[in-house]
Amino acid sequence: MNDQMILCERCGVTFLWTIEDQRSATGRPKTPPRCMGCAFLLPDPERARGLVKWYSARKKYGFITPHSGPDLFAHRSSFIDFGRLRQGDLVEFTIAQGEKGPEAVDIQLLFRPRKAESRPNSSVRSGDSA
Repeated sequence: MNDQMILCERCGVTFLWTIEDQRSATGRPKTPPRCMGCAFLLPDPERARGLVKWYSARKKYGFITPHSGPDLFAHRSSFIDFGRLRQGDLVEFTIAQGEKGPEAVDIQLLFRPRKAESRPNSSVRSGDSA
């Protein structure tokens, strides 16, 4: 087993697939089809990404705004390895046909922005003169 130079199927960039990466790839394809940048930044072709528009923990559903297309219904039963969504979360999902139209299923949380810290209005400071 040696380090290998591989051409990314998505962006065409040549990247190094190290011995360590090869050892950790047990159960995956023999060579990765995409460079680390494409693998991190872009979803698999059969999946999509979007931002949570809103989510009600009480009702256990909400809506996701995908990169393109209309908002998608998202139910708690479709979450993978997390408990609830928050407005602004970045998620990856598969689109399936539900009872009332397209919906997000197999939803994975990719990124959750930190809550904005509550702080006084910084545009006006005490001691500033008008």
